[in-house]
Amino acid sequence: MGDDKNARSGILDVARVAGVSPATVSRVINGTAKVSPATRQAVQAAIKTLHYEPNKFARSLITNRSGIIGVLIDRSIRYATANVLVQLEEYASLRGYMSVVLTVDKPFRERFMQALTKFRSLSAEGIIVIAPRIELFETIVDCNVPEPVIIVSSELSDIGIPMVGENQYDGACRAIRHLAQSGHREIWHVAGSQDWFDERRRMQGWQDTLRQQELGPGRMLQASWSPKSAYDIVMDTDFSHRPDAIFVASDHMAMAVISALVRKGLRVPEDISIVSFDDAEGAAYATPPLTTVKQNLPAVARKAVSLLVDVIEGRSVSAVTVMDSKLVVRSSTRSRITTH
Repeated sequence: MGDDKNARSGILDVARVAGVSPATVSRVINGTAKVSPATRQAVQAAIKTLHYEPNKFARSLITNRSGIIGVLIDRSIRYATANVLVQLEEYASLRGYMSVVLTVDKPFRERFMQALTKFRSLSAEGIIVIAPRIELFETIVDCNVPEPVIIVSSELSDIGIPMVGENQYDGACRAIRHLAQSGHREIWHVAGSQDWFDERRRMQGWQDTLRQQELGPGRMLQASWSPKSAYDIVMDTDFSHRPDAIFVASDHMAMAVISALVRKGLRVPEDISIVSFDDAEGAAYATPPLTTVKQNLPAVARKAVSLLVDVIEGRSVSAVTVMDSKLVVRSSTRSRITTH
């Protein structure tokens, strides 16, 4: 009862300062009936003077600021995507925004438009889209959304919508150079899904670095992002002519690849070195601990929120923000260089 009394007293105070009835103040706050522009202005001025904030929704009616940002995420969520989402929600809260998360899947255009309608019904001030799959990315570009939008993606090209993401290509290049400099000549790749930008960039880095290091073309084993698919593809592959090393598209897949190699009687890293991507939780405790490309996902999330807030508040931002990754060397790789 105390809270209701305080709220009621607040309305009475606003009414007194504005020179209108409490019912008129309520109509302005709740938008339940038309009032003259002069009356609305008087009520808004009184609310501002008294710092009266009945609740977030009512404040949004006065300021036209909801304090809400929409977060749209591809339903095919995995480690990196989930990590960005958690960090993004936390940082948005620190910046004074509440985030509303919606997921989308195929057919992307239809589901994207449905999500956009929901965000608009909440008066979301802007939208962050985590778009790892190519089709969702293309849908956003094609729809010409008028609201402020930031895309989190590894595509990293100037498309007229600000975006931020990890340099997946450079990370893959670092991984393959490490293997080449350690004396590995035959380097295979266990690939993730090809409809993801992440995999396309990692695969391109693998191919380009093999060529730059004047190594053979290598061999690609096509899996999906699931550890089971990586395990199955290795078990189904003839390793009688085995590689020196395998670049695996993610840490979770790499753990499954190592398990399959052990089943085949092969040792890591004595027989085959393994390097992977993500530095997911547990990568340092795998058997053996994984050499992997670490993504700075908290930094990606913070930057996405900062960019969106800047756009919402009318500041200019860079078209593309690239976050650098780094290679973490552990014991799943070894040197094949012999000294005499």
